[in-house]
Amino acid sequence: MGKQREKPLTWIDPKTGLEWQYESPGRMSWFEAQGYAASLCLEGKTDWRLPTLIELESLLDRTKARSDGRPFVREEVPFGDNHSYWSSTTFEGQTKAAWIVAFDGGYVLSYYKTNLYHVRCVRSR
Repeated sequence: MGKQREKPLTWIDPKTGLEWQYESPGRMSWFEAQGYAASLCLEGKTDWRLPTLIELESLLDRTKARSDGRPFVREEVPFGDNHSYWSSTTFEGQTKAAWIVAFDGGYVLSYYKTNLYHVRCVRSR
């Protein structure tokens, strides 16, 4: 039997140069997500953070759309799934809320920071 190939810990986006956490740790509040990102160490790197809304949206392909007009996750993104992810960006009109990107339909919405959504950290290289 051959060895199973392990998933990588990170992925570098060729479009933006950002380095992304490959596996999501799961769902948590925005506040828990901030603490998680601050304590994350992957491949010896400790400068992980929650992505801004613009960085998170960069994973979407706005050149192609579903029949409802919503974008898909870009083809080259290896960890495409249908979860909703926190951004670090607080909603301007309501500081108790932050923006999420829902990859099941390319939605960009704001929700209370106490809600539970998935987390995928990022770092600049």
